[in-house]
Amino acid sequence: MSAKNINSISEFLLHAGTEYHVYDMGRRLVPTDAQAFLDIENGAAYAPYPRQQHAWFGIVFWNKHASTQHYIWFVKLPLDEQGLVVAAARNHFLDIIVDALGQSVADDSEKAQTLPDNPYSFVPGQTLLAQFNAMVKTALSQPLSEDAQKVEAYIQAPQLVDWQQLSMQSVADFVCSLPSHDKRDSLVNAFVKNHGLYSDVFLNTMMEMCENIALHEAMETLFINRLNSDADVSLAALRGLSTQEYSGTINKALTELLKNENAQRVDVLSVVAARHFEQLDDELLASFLEQAALVDEQEAHNGALFSGFFSDLVQIPKLRRQVLTLLHSPQKSKTLYSAFEKLFAQARQ
Repeated sequence: MSAKNINSISEFLLHAGTEYHVYDMGRRLVPTDAQAFLDIENGAAYAPYPRQQHAWFGIVFWNKHASTQHYIWFVKLPLDEQGLVVAAARNHFLDIIVDALGQSVADDSEKAQTLPDNPYSFVPGQTLLAQFNAMVKTALSQPLSEDAQKVEAYIQAPQLVDWQQLSMQSVADFVCSLPSHDKRDSLVNAFVKNHGLYSDVFLNTMMEMCENIALHEAMETLFINRLNSDADVSLAALRGLSTQEYSGTINKALTELLKNENAQRVDVLSVVAARHFEQLDDELLASFLEQAALVDEQEAHNGALFSGFFSDLVQIPKLRRQVLTLLHSPQKSKTLYSAFEKLFAQARQ
């Protein structure tokens, strides 16, 4: 197989005789269909969930005619100022994998799984990796970890199970199975009823793992209550409330959160930007950037923090026009006007 004859990662995998699944791992974990991934890597479509000016993907591939082995690549591709994949970088990655693997992608498991050192591979954090493994196993109809049953038992009777026996992967597996679980409603009810009896470590892990599933209404209500009732903002609850669709309920909760002085923190703002950009209507977007400007000033970041959040949000395709409209709006607050003036001044330097 020659790199000259291969024009995309998708084409490489097809020529190698594999089937593959792609997951966007940028701002949340989202299955991406083959055509959408092809369009993104070819620069024909914007990366929908950019992070740090890159598109982040987990690619699972296998050749069912050769073996039962599944291989995984974690690949990040740089984006240009418009949010499109940089073609030269994608082609460079192609050169690397073709030179390293040739046609052996389905024949040599060690080579296929372990690419040479390159600037495009990444290692997901522990939480994201557990979520990815759970989602892939569910998609491929593979059995989840046996310990997921221990999580189910702990949720129903926390006094009878040692939570320290529960791994992060087992919690991720359980959460991923919950939307289609035969006993979903009874398990959700048990979780809501017993949540005060769980260890803080387990409860926070459980809430974090919920960020990529459709959240049951009762759990959503619980997370919102924990978000607003804690003296300190619960980042785990904030992450767990993440959803792919706009939600008036979550939008309202975030609006109230940003009015809270306890939310004037970089970590809280970072989770809102990363996990809740779908909720940023005009009012909430302005409120968010105002808080970013206030924190920037309080912590003496000299505009760098505000600039970072602005640059991050403006690269999201769904938000770009909205953010730029706010930038040029004569109706913005004095706080935002001052922050944008500093942004322009820094750009001119």
